[in-house]
Parts: sequence; C-alpha cells; structure tokens
Amino acid sequence: MNRLFFSFFLLFTLTQSAQNLSKLYDEVSPAVVVINILNIEPKKVDDNLTLVTRAKQGSGVLISEDGLIWTAAHVVQLAELVQVEFFDGEVYEAEVLSSNPLADVALIKINGIFKKKNKKVVKIGNSDAQKIGDDIFVLGAPFGLKQTISKGILSGRHTPKGLINDFVKIELLQTDAAINKGSSGSPMFNMKGELIGITSSIYSASGGFNGVGFAISSNTDNKLLMDRPNIWTGMNSILLTGAAAKALNVPQESGLLVLTVSSKGTAAKIGLKGGFIEATIDGVELLIGGDIILNIGGISFGQPNFQKPLRKRQEEFKKGDIMPITILRGGQISVIHFIKE
Repeated sequence: MNRLFFSFFLLFTLTQSAQNLSKLYDEVSPAVVVINILNIEPKKVDDNLTLVTRAKQGSGVLISEDGLIWTAAHVVQLAELVQVEFFDGEVYEAEVLSSNPLADVALIKINGIFKKKNKKVVKIGNSDAQKIGDDIFVLGAPFGLKQTISKGILSGRHTPKGLINDFVKIELLQTDAAINKGSSGSPMFNMKGELIGITSSIYSASGGFNGVGFAISSNTDNKLLMDRPNIWTGMNSILLTGAAAKALNVPQESGLLVLTVSSKGTAAKIGLKGGFIEATIDGVELLIGGDIILNIGGISFGQPNFQKPLRKRQEEFKKGDIMPITILRGGQISVIHFIKE
C-alpha cells in the first residue's frame, strides 16, 4: 500500500510540475523576443580581406512598457541593424542603448511606435533570493527555433576574478538547463515566472551543450544596465600586453587594440578605426592595422590596475563634457575628443 501511495504521489507531483511550467510558459512567452542582427565584418576572400555582411541571431526579454529589452552584449556589440521579433510575429527595429562586454549584458530599445497588445513585460526577480538546487527554466531561440523552453536547476554561483567590474560584483548563475547557439540573451526564470538572469555562455569543448551553462544574474543586470549604464562603443577590442604590445610598437606597457567597429556605435562616431590585417602574435589571432588606444581621459592603459580609475572617470563624465582619447595610428600618436551628448 505504501509503495502504491508513493507511486501515485510521485506521478501527481510530476504532473503538477509539468502543468505549472506550461502555465508559466503562457505567462512569460509574450515577453521573449528573437533578436536578428546584421553585422559588417572583415573576411578573407582569395587572400584579400574584404568587408562582408553577416547575419546573427540571439534572444532577449522585454523589461519595460516603453520597449526596453535585455540581451547579451556579444549579440549586439557590432550591430549595424537590430530587429526584434515577438512570438506574435510582429517585428520592430531597435537601437542599442548600453552594452557591457565584460559582463556580456546589453540594453536595447524598440524604435518608433510600440504596439503593446499581446506583449508582456516580465517581472524582474531578486537573484540573491534564489538557492542552489532551485528549479529554473530558460526560454529563447536556440538554432533559430523560436520559443524553445528548457528546464533545469540553479547549479551554482560564480564570481570569476576576470569578471570584476570595480564597483559591481558580476555574478554568474550556473545551470544544467540546455543553452545552445542562438540562446544567448535568453531570459532565465524562477518558478514564479520572475526574471533572474540573462544567459551568456556555455562550457563546452565541442560548442554544443554539455550540461553547464551560465547566466548573468538579474541583480547584476539591473546595476550595470539600469543604475550605471555604459556607453555602447560598438567596438570589439583586445588589451595588448607583453610581446604583442612590443611587436606593434606600443610606447607603453599595454594598449587597447581596436579590432572591429560598428558604424552605428560611439567608437565609429568619434573616428576610431578597426583593423584590416589578419595576424597571429604570441599565439593570439588578431586583426591589426587599426587604432591602439593608449589613454582615455588621462587614464593610461599602461598603468597598473587601470580599470578602477577608468571606471570612475567614466562615471564622472557628464553631458557636454569633453573626453580626450590618445591613440596610436600608423605609427603616429594623436588625440581625438569625445563629447558626451
């Protein structure tokens, strides 16, 4: 009798869990979007480097009635065109407002008139309140498959040393819920239907899902995107140090090499240029020939622990202020100026 009762109880519990998840899906799915991106990127064709248009896709989630959407920074960082598609089929163009590549989170906004019918704004939850082992689910567009749901648990919490943003602790939520290509920027929900994270990456040697995925916690997202938003540079870059810095004649310990630039981002608007020559230096594949940033607002990339004073300088940067940027271009040092609008 006890065995029969246990079997019935287990079946009832599993059925209720499935019903609850189905109900939650109906509640939050109108907030989840597919993000379609067009980038212009350098590509080697017949031993020549040329610019080609490349389509990318990611996911995102609506967090306000005026069309604000959270997604992953690497999805939109180099975007020339951004379109968001809701589950009801409506498509809108959007613009990137803020991006934090270090944390891999970004804020975009729908342009023009936004029809709120059949849409849903998610409730942002307190990620600190979630416990290891709690059930969660992820809703996104892996491999272009719209509105794919995957369920798992909160497997762990991590704050890697390489992801310290001076004043904000960047927290990764680990999960075994399936996250794959195209899922980047997908919302992670708790079983109340509250947004607790934005998916960022997977841990996989093959590129496919191996049971370990990560999301940036909602509390981190709130601080970085809403409280202390970065300017969207529209730029991919890499810090040159050691042999790489010496090989490119950087006149200090290190400098920031501009790799690629979106014409819509701040970097292009102030005149920064990306690279056009493929090279491998000290085992690192680079795109050289572009600008190397030496100094921003009096903060040199060659000084130890430059991140903290640079972040402070950026936070003090107000509308109308002028920020001098020292660059190395074609072997010559020059200064360009950024005026905050």
